[in-house]
Amino acid sequence: MGSLLTGRELRTIFDAMCPFDEDLKLKPEDERVTVLAANSNNWWQTRAFVMLSRIGEQSPIIVQFSHNSNTKIGGLPGKIFAPEGLGYHGNPALYGAKANIDWIASEAQAFGADLVAVSLDHFAVPKFEADKTYKQRACPTGAMDQVESAWAFIESAGLQDQVEEFTPELASKYEAYLSSEEYHSFRADFMGTVDIMQPAWGMIDTEGIPPILDFAITRDIADAVRVGLGNSDMMLEAELGETGQSGDDVAYQELNDAELDAFAALCAAFVTYTGAEGLAYDIGMKHAAVAGETHPIDERKLEVVERSIIEQTGIYAPFAQHGGTGSAGVANGLIGKTNINTAFLVAGSQGRYEHFAVDPAKVAGGDKNMCGTGVETNVYLESVYNEAVSRIEPTGSFQSGPACFKALGW
Repeated sequence: MGSLLTGRELRTIFDAMCPFDEDLKLKPEDERVTVLAANSNNWWQTRAFVMLSRIGEQSPIIVQFSHNSNTKIGGLPGKIFAPEGLGYHGNPALYGAKANIDWIASEAQAFGADLVAVSLDHFAVPKFEADKTYKQRACPTGAMDQVESAWAFIESAGLQDQVEEFTPELASKYEAYLSSEEYHSFRADFMGTVDIMQPAWGMIDTEGIPPILDFAITRDIADAVRVGLGNSDMMLEAELGETGQSGDDVAYQELNDAELDAFAALCAAFVTYTGAEGLAYDIGMKHAAVAGETHPIDERKLEVVERSIIEQTGIYAPFAQHGGTGSAGVANGLIGKTNINTAFLVAGSQGRYEHFAVDPAKVAGGDKNMCGTGVETNVYLESVYNEAVSRIEPTGSFQSGPACFKALGW
């Protein structure tokens, strides 16, 4: 067969992998699985992930493309080397999106992989700055209605104490943000990428955005996808709050029972209002973890929030773990998809380094065997593949193809 999974097919797989039984009790640990979500930054990483998905009885894999990786593949000067004076007249985000989707679709077909899903990862909305004067679009956008609607929903749900204090002055600042050139430029890039790549999963990164504005932004993007693009297929991942960055020295704080119940109610309301089908929030991870850096998973928070969302909405919203490179474990099932990026970049670079270190004199001397195409097509590719194997094996989804095919009715 060899074709990419659609969003509804991925949704079916996740529903079959829900970690709770019909009584909302956690299934036994050996019955819970997590899907590896591997970020691809170049052609060889994509190939490694497709190969891994296809090997043996096949494994579900989500291959993720960020806005940053798409613009680099798209050739944006300033993000890649470009000689002085070189002209560039394309949209690098959309050009990169087209190149990446064509490549991965061809790879899935060539290797006969049936369980590869494409995802958009870390399409970051512009940071909100309360004191900034935002350049406005020429045409009205109804931004104030979006802000007031989000607040009215939060207020009706009795969750005012879980969000920032809402004032007319703040509403005006949110309106300026939502009607700004900056926000609409991001929006256009995201919508254009969705239209080109038709991903099974798409994430907007709202890390650090205040909750009320987050409700408004996520609903706006969801409506643009579902109504504007007529796309009812893609699973939309949204984000509440922010996660850490390696080296930021910000300690993770566990919530007490009352705080956790309140946060779970906010998450359920967020899913209801925005239509998000996947969710990310802080469970103690850090992005870009260095070698040896690990962070424990707040499994209690995951269980309470996920169960609460199902109870209040009837929807299983898989948790998307960001910063998976430094995770101390997997928490199978409670983590729906574990996002890995840094580990693959490091593995590939270390593989090259070890190859060149065998005989640096030959490298310096221009020996073709040491410096030829095999560095990428063998050394780098194998290094990334082996790291991907080590990352998928603990998830419980490795070689779970037969279960996936059964759920899909194939």
